[in-house]
Amino acid sequence: MKLAVFDLDHTLLPIDSGDAWSHWLVEKAGLDREILDERIEGYAESYRQGNFVPLDFIHFQFSLLAAEKRSDLDAWRAEFIDRIIRPAIRPEALALLMERRRAGYELLLATGTHRFVTEPIAELFGIRWLAAATPEERPDGSFTGEIVGSDSYGEGKLLLVREWIEKLELQYGKTTSFEAWSDSINDLPLLEFAAGFEPAGRAVAANADPKLREAARRHGWEQVELFDKKKE
Repeated sequence: MKLAVFDLDHTLLPIDSGDAWSHWLVEKAGLDREILDERIEGYAESYRQGNFVPLDFIHFQFSLLAAEKRSDLDAWRAEFIDRIIRPAIRPEALALLMERRRAGYELLLATGTHRFVTEPIAELFGIRWLAAATPEERPDGSFTGEIVGSDSYGEGKLLLVREWIEKLELQYGKTTSFEAWSDSINDLPLLEFAAGFEPAGRAVAANADPKLREAARRHGWEQVELFDKKKE
């Protein structure tokens, strides 16, 4: 099996779907935008600086899910996908994914943004496999506010990816080539794993933030710019 792993936000998308969804949910639910938007931006800045505490942000995001009716969340998500995500999908990203498929790779989307938001986004990109934090659900589909399994940032993302490698190898056989694409210094564990993968590994800093750009330069990793970043 040949496996290519892609980060989502600012890698395949020129926006941050997690932050965009948080702002969207706060607005749709009629919550205190001044207080919560400031909190969301605080988490985003910590992420950019590389001193992010994953479970703090995940518990915040999942508490927002738990406070709302599932039927409302589903409707708000559908509108979010149509109005925010679809217009942000760039042909450059779609072309890259097509090129890796033609090269014989299975594709895995590995993202910090949780599964409730990113499942339909993965479908838009035509990616079957998704490594993302999973919010716990009750039998009726409502959310508890808790997480199932690992978070999907830093070492947590790498853990989920390694679990996916084990699952996919049962279906497709031993991994002979592995590559990872990301923009963020927070994905350094995944990129280091990819660069050192045997028998064939590849780490690509795609639309890299300044800290990852410097790390890629030191390690001699590939650097590519798929498109100009823009703020959501």
